[in-house]
Amino acid sequence: MGITSPQPVTRPKPPLRWIVAGVVLVLLLCFGGCGVLLATTNGGEQPEQGKAAPTTSGPSASTPTSAAPPAAAATTAPAAPAYDTPTKGDFKLAVKTLRKQCFGSAGCNITYRIDVTYTGDGLDPSDSYEVTYEVRGAEDPIINTFEVTGDSASVQQEETASTKRSGDKLSAVVTDVSEL
Repeated sequence: MGITSPQPVTRPKPPLRWIVAGVVLVLLLCFGGCGVLLATTNGGEQPEQGKAAPTTSGPSASTPTSAAPPAAAATTAPAAPAYDTPTKGDFKLAVKTLRKQCFGSAGCNITYRIDVTYTGDGLDPSDSYEVTYEVRGAEDPIINTFEVTGDSASVQQEETASTKRSGDKLSAVVTDVSEL
């Protein structure tokens, strides 16, 4: 009988595919964790191609942040209607002759009413304005006022004036507008 030399104990070699799978798993975990970290510090946005990824510095650079969920579509209340602030030029006045009594070439007594037209975009129905106007063409200057609220004007139903000649015509112009 011969003495045989002890044979070295050999361990079976793990299959190569298990080694490769382990290395791939470790790499995926490392890079996957880095990807999650980048996604949370970048707000979940992908950097645009050709541009460098934004960097952060300062005290918040080391503090990871979580990406906020997308905001729900904001609902807005309908905008309040915009109203004009009237000016003198926004009013057109016409003198409507109701009655006219003339005395030959001496002149006439005229009963009239002022017709108001507002040419602006619109007035606030909760605001009131006092409009001062002057009637021209009469013997003496006539100054009066009317009130406007929203789309209505409160004018006198009848006013009177005297003219120097029977051919004189009355006209009216706005001289002032003020809020009440």
